[in-house]
Amino acid sequence: MYKEQFEIVTSTSEINRYMISINEAMMSLLNKCDIDYKSLQDTVLPLWFDKYIEVGIEKREDVNCYTYKNIKKFELFYQDYTGNEFSNNKVVVDKVGNVAKGLEISLKFAFRIAELLEKFPQSFDIVISYDNMNFFVSFYCKRKDEEWLIDDLDSYTEEAIMVMTT
Repeated sequence: MYKEQFEIVTSTSEINRYMISINEAMMSLLNKCDIDYKSLQDTVLPLWFDKYIEVGIEKREDVNCYTYKNIKKFELFYQDYTGNEFSNNKVVVDKVGNVAKGLEISLKFAFRIAELLEKFPQSFDIVISYDNMNFFVSFYCKRKDEEWLIDDLDSYTEEAIMVMTT
């Protein structure tokens, strides 16, 4: 498993630091697609992704969870907040013609989500996964007594995973 502190300059010219964890499958995919942060600067998100970014993220007091403001119905699938956030905040990114483009859009979207989450004092995990068909981008607040993913991302053998911790 690959793990490294990563600094990016946001759209507001701030420098933010994130811990990036990547399993072997995602590392292989990143290398194969030859994508780096600089190439993401020119990536344009599809309009419907911009809608998530434009409306922002809020903490919904009725369910004690963080979510996109444009999600009207927050489903309670699990007994814990973390699982519910992960499930309700999951956005599907199809391959948009090819895997490299789908990965590029997923990464750009994840970095934009990270910028939105910076306004909250809590730490969050933003997860990008790929199951050989679609990419998924989701996020959840890191809570002391709740875990969603296990630390060893390489134990997830059926999908490529990247976790960005704010």
